[in-house]
Amino acid sequence: MNSYRVPQLAKKYTDYDMIRQHTEIPSFPDSRARLMQVFVGRTDEKVHDELYALATSLVQLAMDTHDRIDTISGERRELEMRSRQLNVLAGDYFSSRFYQLLAHAGKIEMIGKLSGAVSEVNARKMTLYERMKKLLVSAEEYLRETVQLKMQLFLSFTGMIRDNEVSLWNDLLAEFSYCEAIMEELRRMNDEQRFYHSYAFWHIYEYGNDDERKMLRQPEPDTRAWSGMVLKYRIGEFLLDKLRECTHRIQLLLQDEEDQLGLHEINAILEPYLTYLQPSHAAVRED
Repeated sequence: MNSYRVPQLAKKYTDYDMIRQHTEIPSFPDSRARLMQVFVGRTDEKVHDELYALATSLVQLAMDTHDRIDTISGERRELEMRSRQLNVLAGDYFSSRFYQLLAHAGKIEMIGKLSGAVSEVNARKMTLYERMKKLLVSAEEYLRETVQLKMQLFLSFTGMIRDNEVSLWNDLLAEFSYCEAIMEELRRMNDEQRFYHSYAFWHIYEYGNDDERKMLRQPEPDTRAWSGMVLKYRIGEFLLDKLRECTHRIQLLLQDEEDQLGLHEINAILEPYLTYLQPSHAAVRED
C-alpha cells in the first residue's frame, strides 16, 4: 500500500487565496478517504488507490461546499455575496478536478459510478431537507441520514473490495462516517453561523419545552439563548458519549479481523478519535 498523503495532494486544488479568503473549506473526509485507500490498496486496483481516494474526496468537498450556500432571500452585504459566490465556484471547481483526474487516468467507468452516487446523495438530501423544513426530523434520524450521506460516494468502490472483506469494509465505513459526523456536530453546536438544523438543534427541538421550540423556529434564534440550551441539554457530553461508543465498536470489529486480514493500518485512522477522547482533549467548551 502507498503511504497516505491524500490531504496533502488535495491542497493543490483547495489552497487558493481567493477561496481561502472568502469562504471556509469544509472538513476533509480524512477517515473515509484513508479507509478506502487501505481496502482498495489490497486489490488489483491498488495502483490507483491514491487516485481514487483523492478524486472521491474532491467530489465530497464539492458537495459539502455547495451545502454551505445559504438559501435565504433578501439583500446581503458585499462580503456575504462574495462568500456565497465563492462557495458556488469553489464547489464547481472541486467537482471539475475530479472529472479531470479520472479522465486523465482513463478511469471513465469510475466517473460514471461517482456521478451516479452524487445523484443518489442529492435525491436523499432533498427528501431529508423536505422533512427538515416541516420540522419532522428527530435528532437520531438526522444523525443516521448524515452518516448515510457521508458513506454514499465511498460505497461506489464496494465492487472492488475483496469478497471476504466487503462486510468489514461496509461496517468500518459506517463507523468512521459516524465518527466524522459526530466531530462535525461538536464543531457546529457552538457555531452561531451553523447551528441551525444541526444535531444540537434537533435534539433541543425534540426534548425542549414549548418556549424553546418557539425560539428555534425564529428566522434568527438568539445566540445567547442557544448557548444556554446547549449547556442545559448537555449536548457536548451527549455527543462525546456517542463518539466513545463508536470508537469502541470499531475496536471490537478490529479485534476479530486485523490479525487475520493484516489491517493494522486502520488503527492509525482510529487514533485521532481516541486521542480526542482523552481527558485533556475531551473537555467540550460550551461557553
